[in-house]
Formats: sequence, structure tokens, C-alpha cells
Amino acid sequence: MGKNFLKVFPQIPQIYGLIFLLILFFGTEGSAGETGPKISVVSPNLKPSAIVQKNIWDDLTPEVLADLGNLGFPMEMETPISGSYAEYRVHHLHMGCDFKTFHTNGISAISPFQGYVDSIGQSTKGYGSNIIIKSSGSNLRAKFAHLLDFKGFRKDLDLLREALALLSGGEFQVKLSPGSYLLPKGENVARLGESGTGVSHLHFELHLPNGTLNPLPYLPLRGKDRYSPELLLLYVDSEDGVQARINLEKKGEGKFAVPGNQKLHLAGGVRFRLGAYDLMTSRNKNNLFFAGIYKEDIPLYERSFRGMSYEEARVHQDIFDSNRSSLNPPVYVYNLFPAKGPSIDLRNFEVGSIVKLILKASDHAGNHSILPLEIEVGVVNGKRPSITKTEFTSLDGVLKIRTPAKTTYGQGSLHFKKMEKPEDDLKLPEGLKSKGSIYELESSDLSWVGEAELTWRGAALGKKDGIYIFDKASKKWSALKQKGSITLLTKLGALAILTDEAKPSVNYPFLITRHRRIKGQEEEGIEERLYTVSDTGSGYAGGAEVLLEGELYPSEFDADRKMLIVKFPKTFSAWKKYMLLQIRIKDRAGNFSDWFTDLVRF
Repeated sequence: MGKNFLKVFPQIPQIYGLIFLLILFFGTEGSAGETGPKISVVSPNLKPSAIVQKNIWDDLTPEVLADLGNLGFPMEMETPISGSYAEYRVHHLHMGCDFKTFHTNGISAISPFQGYVDSIGQSTKGYGSNIIIKSSGSNLRAKFAHLLDFKGFRKDLDLLREALALLSGGEFQVKLSPGSYLLPKGENVARLGESGTGVSHLHFELHLPNGTLNPLPYLPLRGKDRYSPELLLLYVDSEDGVQARINLEKKGEGKFAVPGNQKLHLAGGVRFRLGAYDLMTSRNKNNLFFAGIYKEDIPLYERSFRGMSYEEARVHQDIFDSNRSSLNPPVYVYNLFPAKGPSIDLRNFEVGSIVKLILKASDHAGNHSILPLEIEVGVVNGKRPSITKTEFTSLDGVLKIRTPAKTTYGQGSLHFKKMEKPEDDLKLPEGLKSKGSIYELESSDLSWVGEAELTWRGAALGKKDGIYIFDKASKKWSALKQKGSITLLTKLGALAILTDEAKPSVNYPFLITRHRRIKGQEEEGIEERLYTVSDTGSGYAGGAEVLLEGELYPSEFDADRKMLIVKFPKTFSAWKKYMLLQIRIKDRAGNFSDWFTDLVRF
């Protein structure tokens, strides 16, 4: 429980109406937030582990199973899945399921079971405005996040939110008395929006006292997911020094292979990582539901994302390779080995023998993908170091990288490949120019969480210069953060010093994002316009110049949508029917966009 307590007396000033509460207190009940996995492991020597870790879904009570079996859909209509459970995020795991609202606010959130409002909260980041509903028949809870407001079955609930926001400065999480806000299944409890982090969508979680469940296996989904997971890359690190990055070939729906069906020649302990994603009803690239590696149907390692404890949710470096997983577009790289051990130890097999393995992946709808592997067992030459290194230097001494001492994992190394000019797949976009050599950064059996420190010897950065990284998954160059002479690094990829001569731009948004609220839920007395902001180089620097009829006019920047929001009082229509709006922006390199002009009609 939280340490800070807030007592609100039975009467609140008349502007909020009469709000009756018992004792409200800050904090959550052990929730990992939108942070947080479930793992079952069989030891790599094929012997059953002495201690079998129980899954959170193994001992569900009959009451919880009854609630899950009759779970209602948590919004007034079913929309495509835009984010799945336990997806990798830079600093946490995504512990719920997202459904699209097509970038509009105001759609109703619906209670999935009979119960009561357990707690409400609000923050400027993360969950934003959120509400937790507790079942009246079990210890199951449902959480809705990123809400527009709490205008639903009880009008005074949103008045309470406004009052608490004023009392707390806008940040609070409070628990309510169980009898304060009772509600039946199917009741409208709030309106969906885009508070906190991200554009408008429904973020929905299922909580138990000791962890969370993946909502997808339990929700009554009509939209059928027919897409098998896509297996893209296989990373191999073995004790004999072999390091490989293999682009996989698709042979058919759910069938993948190593190019040419080649044998892998490996020895000692071997760790496999799988780069993959799953297409869902939205055609978004989302998280797998299950991944495992097998020898003759004997599991060497398995991981299910049916649910996970709060403790497991805090160690996402055990699940994903943080430095290879990408979010734009998502390609998640899964560690197919326990935290301290290999995927398989080939010392248990005769030298020269052939070991056949199968990697399996599946989604919540039961679509499967497989990847067969053949390994010829070799001899381990030498003993691998047992010390985790955190400092690495390129052969020419130009690049030095120091990874975080407390969050670096593995006994491997970082590798630098120097290139005098970009290879074909590293093509620079128009407006970006290289100022010297490019270094490709890879790793073998080493990863870190957080920011590594990169020092580039002799880098004289001008106003328009920056150190950039090329993310292989998203196939994009992006500027890295600078801290004095230190560059902060969280990913693997190609590194280069680039000069940014590319102009940023302002334009109309796509039609589907032109309005932020559904019809009838617009902000009273206000008409708004949205304009997209984009830059291929150093990024938008803020401080847009907005002119209305030639005079400076205020605007807001929506960092999640990458849009400028310009609001007009509807009373302007009594003054003029048409107004000329002009916008110009600047990027971090000092490049200005052309003036964008729009005719605003009231």
C-alpha cells in the first residue's frame, strides 16, 4: 500500500456537488503498472528441474474461472487489437491488451463483470486517468487506463476525479470504499481517451492478488485471428565462439527454415534468441503468446505469456533482448534460455553427432509456427570467461562503450565493424550526410538494460551534426541523446556522425485522426485543428510559430501523435467566417520548415 493517506470529508465545496467517501489513500496493490512475464523452464540437460515454478493461471479458484468464463467485452464495440500482453517496452513490459479507438476520444468503457469501483487514479504519464473494478464474486480486478474522464453510470465519479486532481496537483491513485460505487456487468463506467502516454485507445488489464492475466484468451472476441507468428531472425551464441545472425526463410504458412536448410556447427552451451512478431486482427505486429525450444518433444525451454506474477514482470531482460527488440515497427527478440544457463548444453551429446531441435511459436488463437534446426556437435576449445565485461573499444580505438554495471548480462562482448561507406541496407535518407566512417555494432551473449555511454574520439560536432544509429528492425536512422561529450546508447545497430540538412515539415493529418473526439463529445465551445509534424533528421525542436491572420497564436504539441493542436473559440465565427492560419517549425539542427498555410472555415 502507499504511504500517503488522504482523508476527504463528506462534504466538498458546492462546485463539485456532494461526494461521499470514507478513507482514500494513495498507492497501488503491488501492481507492476504497464510494466511487467510468465516463465516455465525445463533445465537444458533434459532432466526435469527439481523445483517447478508454478504458473499464475494454474490455481485459479472456481469463482475466478466463473468470472473469466463470462467476461464481457470492455468497450461498447469490438475493435481490432493494437497491442498485446507483455509486449516489450524500453523500460517495462506492457501488462494489458490494447484495442483501437481509431484515435478518437469519448467511446464508452464497459464493465466486464458485476462488481464495484475499487480505485481511481490520474497521472500525466503512464496510465493517465484510470479506474480499477473489483468483481463482487471473486478476487479478479479489471483496470481501464488512458481514459478521457469518468463520465459513465455515476456523474459524481467524475466530479470526484476533478476534486482529487485539484487536491493532489493532478497526480493521485486512491482506493474507494467497496460499497461506494456498485455496478452491474455491461454498465458504462467511463469514456476512453488518450490521457497519460499514447494516443487514444483502450488499455485493459486483468489483475489477481499476485499478478496479471493476459485478457486475450478470455475475452469474447468475434474477430478471428488467422495469422501464424512471423519468425524473422535467429541469433546464435555458442561456447565455441560461434556468433551468428541468421535471416530465416518462410516456406509456407507457419513454416520457417534456416536458408538452405544448413546444419549449424556448434559446441558447448548454446543460447538461441528468436526475432519474431505476431499479426493480429489489426494487422499490427504484436507479441507472441508462446515460444519454446524442443528436442524430440522434450521441452528444453518454454515461455508462455498467458500471465505472470508481479515479480516476474520486473525482469524483462530475462525475456527479451532489450538492445535488439524494436518498437517501430515491432520486432521482439526473445531469449530462449533461462537467466543463468544455455538453451542446450551440447557437452551432453557425442562429438560429431547430429542434434535435431524444433523452435515453436504460437498466438492466443492457436496459430502455430515452427523452425526445425540441425546441429552438428563439435568440441569446445578453451574455457569461456565467467566475468561480465562492461567496457568495450573498437580496434582502431575510436569508439568506446561503457554499459551499465548493474544491468549488463552475459559473459560475451560487443563487436565493431568499420565501414568507409554505407552498405546498401544502410542508405541515408535525403538531407542526411555522413561525416566519416560508419561502425556496425553487434553483440555476442551480452545485453544491457538502460543507457550505455558511448565516447567517439575526435568527434567535432557542429550545430547540425549528431551521432545517429540505424535500427535494423525499423530500418531508420535516428539521432542519439547527448550528455555533454557522452552519447547515450540503448540499442545495437550502425553508428555514424551525420550532418542534418533535411527540412522538417508540417502537413494535414490522415483523415482518421482529424478529430480527437467522437461526434457529440467535443470540447464545449471549442473547435480544434490538428497538423502533423515530421522530420527525417534530428527531430522537431518545439516552439512552433503559429500565425492567425498574421498574428502570433498559441498551440499545443501532442508528443504521442506528433501533431500540433490549434484550438479556436467558436465565437470567432461571429467575427469572421474564414481565417488564414500559417505554421512553421524548426528541428534540433536549426533547419526551418517551409510555411504551411491553411484556410480555417468556421
